Amino acid sequence: MLDYHEPAAQFLAKDVTTKAKPYVGRHVKITIKGIVTKVNINDPNSSLIYLKEGIECNLKIRAMASTCKVGDTVYVDGFLKRCDEDKVLLEPATLRDPTAKFAPQKTVK
Repeated sequence: MLDYHEPAAQFLAKDVTTKAKPYVGRHVKITIKGIVTKVNINDPNSSLIYLKEGIECNLKIRAMASTCKVGDTVYVDGFLKRCDEDKVLLEPATLRDPTAKFAPQKTVK
C-alpha cells in the first residue's frame, strides 16, 4: 500500500500539525513536502530524516535516507503514526519522486 497507492492527502510540512490529524493511525498514505534539517542513519533499527517543523520520517530503505542532505527539499510518503504539537512521526516512509504530482491540502476533508 505504501509503495503503490496514491496518497490520500498531501501537506506542506508547516501545515501537518493543523491539517493532518484526521490521518493519524489510519492505514492510508500521505505525502509531506519539507526541508531536511537532520539525517540519522546510525541506529541499525531506523533510518530517520527530520524535516523543519519537527517532523520525523522513518524511511524503510536506509539508502534513501543516506541520499538526503541538510537543506534538501524532499517529498516523503508514509503513514502518519503520530501528530502532536511536540512530535510528528511518519512511519514507515519512503521518498517520493519530486516530479510526481503534489497538491497540498488547503482544508481538512
